[in-house]
Amino acid sequence: MEVEEQEVLNGNAAETGLAGNGHLNHLAYLNIPLSKDTPDFVSWNWPLIRKCTFFVFMSSLLAMVAIVIAMIATLPTSCNPKTAWYRGFVFYEIFPPSFQDSNKDGIGDLLGIRSRIEYLEKLGVRAVRLNSIFSSPHYPEDFNNVTSLTEIDHHIGTISDFELLVQNLNQRNISLILDLPIYPYLKKLGESTNWPNFVNESSTTTTMESILSESVNPITLAMKYWIALGVSGFYIKGLENFANDVYLIDNLSEWKSTLGNDRALIVSDSLIKSLDKEAASKVINYVDLVDVHVLLTNGTTSIENHINDTMKGVFAPTEAGPWIHWSLGGVGKERPTRGVSANITLASILMQLMLPGTPSIFYGDEIALDSLRDLHNEHSESRHLHHLSIMQWNNGAQFTSSETLPWLPKGATATFQNFEDVSKMIKLRDRSPALYKNHIEKNSELEQNTVLHHIKDNVLIVERRYPRRHTFVSVTNFGNNNLLLDVSSNYYSGLVMIGRTRNEKVYFDKFSIGPMETIVVKLDK
Repeated sequence: MEVEEQEVLNGNAAETGLAGNGHLNHLAYLNIPLSKDTPDFVSWNWPLIRKCTFFVFMSSLLAMVAIVIAMIATLPTSCNPKTAWYRGFVFYEIFPPSFQDSNKDGIGDLLGIRSRIEYLEKLGVRAVRLNSIFSSPHYPEDFNNVTSLTEIDHHIGTISDFELLVQNLNQRNISLILDLPIYPYLKKLGESTNWPNFVNESSTTTTMESILSESVNPITLAMKYWIALGVSGFYIKGLENFANDVYLIDNLSEWKSTLGNDRALIVSDSLIKSLDKEAASKVINYVDLVDVHVLLTNGTTSIENHINDTMKGVFAPTEAGPWIHWSLGGVGKERPTRGVSANITLASILMQLMLPGTPSIFYGDEIALDSLRDLHNEHSESRHLHHLSIMQWNNGAQFTSSETLPWLPKGATATFQNFEDVSKMIKLRDRSPALYKNHIEKNSELEQNTVLHHIKDNVLIVERRYPRRHTFVSVTNFGNNNLLLDVSSNYYSGLVMIGRTRNEKVYFDKFSIGPMETIVVKLDK
């Protein structure tokens, strides 16, 4: 009987032309007769269809998994609040003649700076500020007596060198800022012409003729010229000498309009201090950063009072107004080391990098570069330049060739191991909103996120906080003695981030700190 049924099935298969197709043999075991009325899909190659469907399904599944992994991998490591590039990040001020010589004439130049971009990137700075590049009758000795705001002194390079430097800096996400020393180059401010910003952002070069045809204000003219060459901001040097100029506000308005929101306009706090309250409130509407020099020589109480006073009034935390640009040294200031100790420079910079606003490091301070020491008065004619001693380098090529005499002798000392701590502190600052933000927004109101504590005679504590983030504390001993502190009424414990051994657990009831030292601690939650 079974044999007969199989023959019938085979016969039916033969009638439909499907005899011998292995993928239909299973129908025989289901007792399904094949006839001309059998649906077409019955004759499909179902084993192959199942294999293809499974392959497509697994491929789609793997593709979706890969997309999810790629999305996770490209997610930011943190959801930190953003700020403009000139807010909260670290600037680096360079006096070009003393930084790096590229053509062996003993004077630093633009191509020399370009050759050290990797050093700047490793340090972690977000912007480089060049404070003296303009033509002068006796450059660099008389760098302040400029004869033009659009011509580079031939000792340090050409416009092509400048463009190349800007391009290479931008490739490393480093912006370039220029000092514009308008005094005594100008005796008074010109009337604002309110010209719109005509600079073509797509072009990398411009001509003096095209700019002269559009603007008569010399400062606006200079700004537009350098913007076209890639400059991202300007420090208007000497503007405090024009505090009583009737065109001050109009000029500031025009300059900021020329720069736009993506470029920074910097002025000295000397300008703000020279104005009455009403004028100061108008000026800050057009300023992005206000340079404040922290004087370290008058004691810890003075430092605390100065910082607290600065953070109040017109410099109170704000989202739209100017931020503070903190500096310890500069082209017109003495170096923190001042022949005392390299430790004081490191301690001061680490404390500075804890402050709200935009810190600026003067070239060489990251390695505690000392001023030129002229014990025998062999360089008395250049005494006003001794803090501009040539940069020292730890490895490889030095400031200039060994056969070339530099324009100034090198500083007495440099402490290269400081570089690592400063670099680590900059990177910690960059990723920590408690450090780079200057305020907290709470219930639609802004409040400071910085608290200073002055304990004993020489100890300053800076506390920085931000909602749902770690709180950081720096303890700075400006004195000459080892100290054992008890600040357990304020803090309990934390991990050392900078100073001593990293990630060392510390307790604030017995907090040990050495002379001229800053220790940065991440508080335990």
